[in-house]
Amino acid sequence: MPIQHVENQYLISRGRVYFDPFDANEELTGEIPLGNCPGVTITIATEKAEHFSSETGLRQKDMSIVIQVDRTGSLTCDNFSPSNAALWLSGVHEKKTQASTPVTEEMRDVIPGRQYQLGATSGNPLGARNVSAVTVKNEAGDTTYAAGTDYNVDLETGRVQIIDGGGISAGTVQFGYTPTAATFDAVKSGGSSELQGALRIVSDNATGGNRDWYLPKVTLAPSGDLALIAEGTDVVTMEFSLEVLKGANTEAIYCNGRPVAS
Repeated sequence: MPIQHVENQYLISRGRVYFDPFDANEELTGEIPLGNCPGVTITIATEKAEHFSSETGLRQKDMSIVIQVDRTGSLTCDNFSPSNAALWLSGVHEKKTQASTPVTEEMRDVIPGRQYQLGATSGNPLGARNVSAVTVKNEAGDTTYAAGTDYNVDLETGRVQIIDGGGISAGTVQFGYTPTAATFDAVKSGGSSELQGALRIVSDNATGGNRDWYLPKVTLAPSGDLALIAEGTDVVTMEFSLEVLKGANTEAIYCNGRPVAS
């Protein structure tokens, strides 16, 4: 009988990525689907303790023991969802509600030629969006200025431009408007520079057997650039550096195939 050679298993990897953040007690809180992640890599580096014999004229290595292993990597995601943006910013994703309560006498100091955001406060710096019934009056409120002559307005973004050369001079004016009642996504950065949790990869490989990966304890830290404005047609990507840790009662990395019914 001829020698039986090993059948090569070539792999073109694909799959879905899930991150399960820890709470303050290092308990899992539920997996977040990250969406399309065109790159997830693990890099392993080891450190050895070496010993050299002094028993002969030629100093020769007679022992080499691995004493340390570091598992790091990177994760690239181009699904720019609010929850992913919050992860990259180490921040918070929440739902905000804008009420339709009419606003009157919003006092602002203005300069001709400049633009102003309606509803902007320290608690809501992005201000009101999708507004209607915008008015601009003088500080006393007894003179109403004309849209298109004294000021321009973008109702969708809630921005007012004071026309240079119009009837509004530098000083204080009153803005009035009515916001549209709506609920919308909001993300803000946080004070933490990294996140800890578990990482799961459910494989759907282009070729090669599907093997699912589970990393019970990892640290994700945002890295690199986020293109807020860019020339070209490349989609925006978010980069995370990845550190794989060994849990108290787990191994660092698990990789399992899938059972098939006989």
